[in-house]
Amino acid sequence: MTPALAVDAGQTEIRVALAGERDPRPAARAPGVQRMDGTAVGADHVAGALIAAVDALGPLPQLDAVGVGLSGFEAAREEDLRHVGELLRARLGVAQVTIASDGVASLLGALGDRLGAVVAAGTGTVCVARGPERWVKVDGWGSLLGDDGSAFAIGRRGLNSGLRELDGRGGSAALLAAAAERFGEPTEIAEAIYRSAVSTRTVASFARDVARVAADGDPEARLILEDAGRDLAVSACAGLGRAFAPGAAAAVSYSGNVFLAGPPLLDSFAEELARRRPEATLVPPESDALAGAALLAELGPALMQDPELLWSGA
Repeated sequence: MTPALAVDAGQTEIRVALAGERDPRPAARAPGVQRMDGTAVGADHVAGALIAAVDALGPLPQLDAVGVGLSGFEAAREEDLRHVGELLRARLGVAQVTIASDGVASLLGALGDRLGAVVAAGTGTVCVARGPERWVKVDGWGSLLGDDGSAFAIGRRGLNSGLRELDGRGGSAALLAAAAERFGEPTEIAEAIYRSAVSTRTVASFARDVARVAADGDPEARLILEDAGRDLAVSACAGLGRAFAPGAAAAVSYSGNVFLAGPPLLDSFAEELARRRPEATLVPPESDALAGAALLAELGPALMQDPELLWSGA
């Protein structure tokens, strides 16, 4: 069988692997790709980042197809996606390129070819539901307008709590100490974030510290994770409500580093899901978005089409 290429293009990291197994292992990694907006971050920039990540694999065999799970897909114009696809096809000599929302890749990785919903929570957040007749996207609006429950949302709230403590407005001394450990003196925290190359990623990186402080027993950090879990469950239930008939059974899973934050987040996610949608079944993910990108390459145009979530060119 001619091999395919799987690309998981997140905001923090791009992972690439030859897709010949259900659970492909990343053979190359590269810095993440910014959301394509057609201006400062255009199709050439995104395609260049993807090609650089692929080049890190070294010499490739003849490929038949490429599947790309792309963070920020929803903000991209159709002509930009087509341009990215054409550049990839020309550079790699492939017949078929399929690009989809990273939420679609996460769903395929977590649930395989089954119907259901998956919440993908990394630097940003998107929920994708695949019902009998339609795809549905929830959130994925970016850090300024959405991404509820994301690493950015957790990190921002944790930093806010630390800075409130610094101001004397009531916050968490433990989170302030963690922020100072990561970013420098307390009075320099904000400056360090604002002058960082990609402030969204910098803020999101603090989510790991929030999880650590929560595990050490800080009630404010634990509350932040619990609230994030509930926000993510609300997105999952919204996706189910739009993709499935009322009361219909469906599988729900999850993807992304946010779900490694520990029991406070995952437990609150499960509890809120059960409260809002008791007929849903929460299942652990079979695999991740890289495996989903491999399935995306395999299925390509055979998948139910939706221009808001999936682009396929051959």
